[in-house]
Amino acid sequence: MSPDDPFKRQFPDENYVPPDEGDLRKQALQKAYEIAASITTEQAKAAQSSQAAPPVDRGPLLRAVNAALAIAIVLWLFLAPPDWLPRSVHDDRTVEQRELGLRLVLAAEAERVTSYREAEGKLPASLADAGGDMRSVRFVALDATRFTLSASDGPATVTYESTQPLGALLGGAGSRP
Repeated sequence: MSPDDPFKRQFPDENYVPPDEGDLRKQALQKAYEIAASITTEQAKAAQSSQAAPPVDRGPLLRAVNAALAIAIVLWLFLAPPDWLPRSVHDDRTVEQRELGLRLVLAAEAERVTSYREAEGKLPASLADAGGDMRSVRFVALDATRFTLSASDGPATVTYESTQPLGALLGGAGSRP
């Protein structure tokens, strides 16, 4: 191999002794001391002043701006709400209007139960079996042929018994408990 070969590794000869670690530390500390001693006070001040100023913390400013924007948006939504924002509206219906709506609902549910009884020969176990809405109307089977339906809407409550004619319920003669 030629001496210019880049892949040739330089191995120390057999008499090579590695330097003592303590000596290497001592030499490094001596060199650092010499460098520190050579720096004058004016050079140190110039080096410190030439360093960049510490970064400005903009976190509190950004939080304040975000809080101000949030308050402005809330005030805008409260004082001039857009059309797409749902609004709670006070229900101004009278008790008579509520009762009329309940009578119509009970009449439709009574017709469902009656149709189920005629088709199946028995009353349904629940209003849902007849296709009704169990959330708004209460169904109670009294015996094999009789049932009651009741519903309420705020202060208005209407009850229908299957022994009454359906026209009486629609005419406003549904019993009120």
